[in-house]
Amino acid sequence: MIGAAAAYMSGLFFASFFFEAFGILIAVCTVVLIVSIGRVKGFKAVDYAVIAVFFTVAVAVNRGYTYLVYDKITAYSGAEGSFCGEITDYSIYDNDLASFTVKGRINGSQKARITLLTSELDADYGDIISLEKCTFSPIENDYLFDSVSWNKSRHIYLEAEKISGISVEKRNSQHIRRTLNQFRRDMISEICTHMSGDTGAMLSGMIFGEKQYLDDNVRKSLNRSGIGHILAVSGLHVSIIAAVFMGILKKIRLNKFLRFGILNLFLFLLLMLTNFPISAIRAAIMLDMLYSAELFAEQNDSLNSLSISALLICISDCYAVYSSGFILSLSGTLGIAVFAPYMAEKISSETLIGKVKISLLTAVCTTLAVMPASMYYFDEVSLISPVANILLVPLCICSMLAGIVFIVTGGIFEPILYPAELMLSAVAKITDLMAKVSIFTLPRTENFLPILFIVSAGIIAAVYLISESRKAVSSALAVTVFANTAISSIYGAVTANRLTIAVLGEKNSMAAVISKGSENIVVDMGGTGNNEKYAAKYLTQKGIRDIDCLVLTGNANSKYSAYLNELKYCGIEAIQKMADITDTITLENDAYTAEINGGILHITGENFDIVFLSAKADCEINSELYIYYGNIPKSADLYENSIVLNDFGNNFEIIPKSDGEYKIRRNYGSCK
Repeated sequence: MIGAAAAYMSGLFFASFFFEAFGILIAVCTVVLIVSIGRVKGFKAVDYAVIAVFFTVAVAVNRGYTYLVYDKITAYSGAEGSFCGEITDYSIYDNDLASFTVKGRINGSQKARITLLTSELDADYGDIISLEKCTFSPIENDYLFDSVSWNKSRHIYLEAEKISGISVEKRNSQHIRRTLNQFRRDMISEICTHMSGDTGAMLSGMIFGEKQYLDDNVRKSLNRSGIGHILAVSGLHVSIIAAVFMGILKKIRLNKFLRFGILNLFLFLLLMLTNFPISAIRAAIMLDMLYSAELFAEQNDSLNSLSISALLICISDCYAVYSSGFILSLSGTLGIAVFAPYMAEKISSETLIGKVKISLLTAVCTTLAVMPASMYYFDEVSLISPVANILLVPLCICSMLAGIVFIVTGGIFEPILYPAELMLSAVAKITDLMAKVSIFTLPRTENFLPILFIVSAGIIAAVYLISESRKAVSSALAVTVFANTAISSIYGAVTANRLTIAVLGEKNSMAAVISKGSENIVVDMGGTGNNEKYAAKYLTQKGIRDIDCLVLTGNANSKYSAYLNELKYCGIEAIQKMADITDTITLENDAYTAEINGGILHITGENFDIVFLSAKADCEINSELYIYYGNIPKSADLYENSIVLNDFGNNFEIIPKSDGEYKIRRNYGSCK
């Protein structure tokens, strides 16, 4: 089962580029590794056959689904048409906006799931939405969020825009899901009413996975301390709730087969209540195997159960490997249920010191197991996670149990929320303090770092599979940590004094982050965009915690509070606001001079000259490179050597070179 699951997941993952040169190289390396492990483990012909068959089937399934379904749906990208389908999911936002996921047919023929953002409709699960006319647009990534992977894992490949003639047909269907959804909304409202804003939102997130009510800085502090996983309904939540439920059933002495059946019904309702998160589905399958082993007096094996759950999920959904929730859940479970017990096998759990050692080792192993995936999906990873999980997760669990009692009693037993609020307030304050300490997090800095971590994890896994020696695994871990630290340090030293200009933003506005050595300046060129969010993300990725100067132009007063909120964990030495568009602000450095005036940012140095300007700006500056931001008409008469921000992408870096040329790095990856 372990070999079949690993082979099937690998086949799904590599299917998209398996027939390219890089894919062939990976395939050759994989075959060599499997053969090496097989010789040590004494694989038989049937073992190799299982691996080959499951890998081949996975590639065929992925490519077949892509050709027969994905390609046919995405062929409608950019086309106009009609759509009619059933609401399968929806979210209500502020400003009377709602996002709907609708499963139906394009032009009455092609089956598809689409998403649409519109004013709030009087619609619920199971109702029919009809779009008389719309434009089908492909899902596109934004610098702030990887929408393509997120929606691809949910089998959504198009979104409807420019909608006209929208109507809703009420259907009296999906009673259970509607009832559970209303119950969830009522309980979240009750919790937030009886608790303060942050603690109520935290408890709602822990129980229902609802994070939209949580302040961004609270979420960031939880992630930086390494306990952000408490906000995702996963194995921790499902196992605790199931254990409490099974304990109650055992107390009333129900037949074990009846208990098992009731548990499965309960788990299904729990998944429905939390909108079927893939991490919770994985946990439910593993719990099913754990309790079914109990039924037949069999021994449950964690790695085998994890493999079966992963295989079942991937067989039912060939795009599951694109889900960050699935990969992170898989990694975390591997660390806590497989890696940690293996490394702690020789430690006695009979003494207090032994228990403390096991707890700390488990936290460290789990952090290490999750780190490669976390570095790939997020901007930074927590290094204080083992300590924070040991100290704070018990408080979160106790708070969650109190919340569950409150919910089970229909919101009647209000006093039980008081200790929960005290505990979560303590968690919020402690994580806020942790988030302010820069050495507690490891920033992504460059795209090579996640790849480095993933390769390191592969080396450690190979050492374990070949040797099964704890000493060898520990040595491999130590060597890879040292190598990663050395490579990152050398790269940091080489690029430390490099002048970099990050161009960030969307639509009508732009923000520039100018970095040279330890000096960092943020210039907001105004408008109504979310420049502060773009700047905050970039600074987080680069591990920049100190800003020497923040310059605000256009809507300066409203942007002032927005930046202070987004950059809460960044120290800002000076803030300059442009009171009038005719004002001029000049910032000088030994490497460059930046002048801001009338919607124009002009940066000059010994070997470079760059102008940033909006479509409306009146510019007569002769420069080597022009960066346009805002809604630039296709017919606009632009300067030569121009880049349009929205056409090129909503984030890229410009690195002036000594020979008068420029290196431009889009998404901080490949150069052009």
